[in-house]
Amino acid sequence: MVPREVTTHSTMERKATVASGELLKPPVLSDDPMLAASCDAANELLVADFTLAAGSAEAAIVGPDRISSWIVFDEDLNPSFDENLMVAWVDELAAGFNTIGTERTFTRADGKEVTVAGGTYGWSADRDTLLTIVKEGLESGQTGTVEIPVLQSADLYAGAGERDWAGYVDVDLSEQYARYYDDAGNVIWETAIITGKPNAEMATPTGVYYVTTKTGPTTLNTYESGRKEPKKTVVQYWMPFVGNVIGLHDAWWQPGFGGTMYRDGYGSHGCVNLPSAKAQELYGILPVGETVIVHW
Repeated sequence: MVPREVTTHSTMERKATVASGELLKPPVLSDDPMLAASCDAANELLVADFTLAAGSAEAAIVGPDRISSWIVFDEDLNPSFDENLMVAWVDELAAGFNTIGTERTFTRADGKEVTVAGGTYGWSADRDTLLTIVKEGLESGQTGTVEIPVLQSADLYAGAGERDWAGYVDVDLSEQYARYYDDAGNVIWETAIITGKPNAEMATPTGVYYVTTKTGPTTLNTYESGRKEPKKTVVQYWMPFVGNVIGLHDAWWQPGFGGTMYRDGYGSHGCVNLPSAKAQELYGILPVGETVIVHW
């Protein structure tokens, strides 16, 4: 007789009971004296509460909410600052604070909306000194307002992408016209101009710059195609804004200014050519360090 194969079936219970002894217990309970001491020690690290500012504008706050995000605990629940987290925050703040070369959009006093990028004017944070200020502020319990240390400053601070100058010289490449606006937006000087030839080598660079110096008379050296020696031209009023290479100056040799002359054979090597009388006027009122904005 052949034995029969017997099949058995198991049934899963719908419920399971876990006894308290089988639960994984936390190594530290809420009423543990060590935990309370650790919390007290962490709170002692939160005493600093200060504002980082640029001029009259607030750039960031180093207070309990921010500081608490930098606190870490070791296996014995001793709190300390995670320097990597602090450094990352300072780096992010410095990068967002800097405005040199960033794209800015503003509305000119006559209503024209301008977007311009590049240049040398603007804010630049001193990142290393800023990190030192934050570290020392945490240790000393700093309060109040602390100026952000800078490598370069501007007229005002409104954040990246925003206007950070007051008065300025507006060089409009599309209009071939320049205007000097005072802090209130009033035109205090203006003239038709001739800018650089519209090619890669001689076009007047766009951007937000500042007047680096003023000299006159000055000999300008320009290199013409096919010439080994530079052509020397003496100008009476030299107001450079891209290093000491490109600037505003009188151009007594030009037969006229404005219109399409810059692309009709009269364009400069990048400088902004001015009528002699207008160059003299500007030279007399334009301070070194004043903003120059070149745009289309």
